[in-house]
Amino acid sequence: MNKNYIVLSIAYLIFAIPLSVMDSRKFRISLPLLFAGSLVLVLSHIFFPVMPLTSWLKNLSVALVSSFLVYFCTRILTADGLGFGDMFFGMYSAVFTGFYMNMVATVFAALLGVLYYLLLALMSRIKKGQSVHRPIFAIPFVPFITAGSLLAFFLFRFIA
Repeated sequence: MNKNYIVLSIAYLIFAIPLSVMDSRKFRISLPLLFAGSLVLVLSHIFFPVMPLTSWLKNLSVALVSSFLVYFCTRILTADGLGFGDMFFGMYSAVFTGFYMNMVATVFAALLGVLYYLLLALMSRIKKGQSVHRPIFAIPFVPFITAGSLLAFFLFRFIA
């Protein structure tokens, strides 16, 4: 694997891990930390390029717009079930992954989130011994976006 990909992954994880932990504990993330991470990622892409700068800028602009639209539409369709922090973190992950990988990462994040939700529902059902009641859980989504982005990023690196 190219050392630039490793630098980019480290730059992403330095901010993604604390933000994931923060979201898991408080259901909130620090926007200043997120914006600082975005700046570090952009600088990492400039100083440790993985593709030509003009191609990266086109890819980045499409990735940011598509990520915003996907997460914003999800926010609307779930009646604000997805927070603004999740939406902005999705855009942060788009800076890390790029357009194509970001779409795959979003699918992975959604699948991981659904599996986690189903596991919580199953555990709650077993614990309470009820078969009718379907509780609704609030789950932090930033950890799933992080996991989906890493999964897509490394999957594309090993396949390509």
